[in-house]
Amino acid sequence: MATTPNSLLRRATHGDVASIVALVNRAFAIERFFKTGDRIDEAQICEMMLHGPFLLLSDDDTLIACVHAKLNGERVYIGVLAVDPAQQKSGIGARMMREAEDFGRRAGCKFADIRVVSVRPELPVIYGKLGYVENGVESAEIIRTSIVPVHFVTMSKPL
Repeated sequence: MATTPNSLLRRATHGDVASIVALVNRAFAIERFFKTGDRIDEAQICEMMLHGPFLLLSDDDTLIACVHAKLNGERVYIGVLAVDPAQQKSGIGARMMREAEDFGRRAGCKFADIRVVSVRPELPVIYGKLGYVENGVESAEIIRTSIVPVHFVTMSKPL
C-alpha cells in the first residue's frame, strides 16, 4: 500500500518514541543474519532526538516510515531510515530520503552523508540510484552484538 491522501509528514515528538522504536526494529529485522537483538531502543531514539529531528510519515494513526536528520555545518547526516516492511519497495524510502535532504538544504547544507553496513551489499546500489557515492569506510564498533565482522561504508552526495 502506497501513501494516501491521508498520509502526513511531520517531525516526531517524544510521544512518538515507542512507535519509532517498534517501526525501526521491524524494518531492520532483515539484519538479524549478522546482528542479534533489537536494532534500537527508546534511550537511543531520545538521545538522537537531542541532535536532530526524526521525520515521520504516517497514514491516519499508523506510522509508515521515519528518518533521522542531524545537521553538522554544511553537511546533513541522514540515518535510521525505516519503512514498514509491508510498504517497502514502494518508493517511500526514496521519498523519506528526499525529505531529509530537503531539511538539510533548508538549513543551508551543501552535502548529505549516510552510512550503510558492509554486509548488506544491496544498500550501496539502492543509495547509488539516489545519487550517493561511496567515499570511505568506518569502524562498526558500535554494533556490539555483531555475529560476523562488519564495517560501515560511508556515502555522500551534493545537495
